[in-house]
Amino acid sequence: MNTLNYEFFDAFKQLDKICKEIYGDVASNNKLGVTLYLEDMDKKAYAGGLNIEGWNSDYMKLKRVRNIRNDLAHSENSFSYENCTMDDIDFVRSFYLRILNQSDPIALLERENNKRTSKAPQSQATPQSQLPSTNYERKSFPFGCLTFITLFIIVLLSVIAIFIN
Repeated sequence: MNTLNYEFFDAFKQLDKICKEIYGDVASNNKLGVTLYLEDMDKKAYAGGLNIEGWNSDYMKLKRVRNIRNDLAHSENSFSYENCTMDDIDFVRSFYLRILNQSDPIALLERENNKRTSKAPQSQATPQSQLPSTNYERKSFPFGCLTFITLFIIVLLSVIAIFIN
């Protein structure tokens, strides 16, 4: 019997629980919280890979530990042989602490994005909150669509004129 597997499984359950708490109602679809975290990383991979040091390493390690957990949970006799290492357990525990401290990759990316938006120059236009309120929502029609429709009508009328003459 390998006690590392049990230590790993308990640590992973703790990490999974906090990830489920992060994603709230989304977690109700029976996915692991770590899977939801990985999907979030997938969605933000480009920005995260460019701006957050260790993003790709954390992503690969999270996938590894999730695979270990799945093997332990779903394979026969998986606890009877060594499935993980102490490094895997240390990573799971440290990642859990990083989430608590908001130093995990997603939190760091959100903080980076907030810095960028706060540094963006403020527009001289009247802020939306200071405009008079209306009971209707303004909808704009894209100029490109209007141009396309106009050209389509002109071509259609030309083709009709050719066939009539």
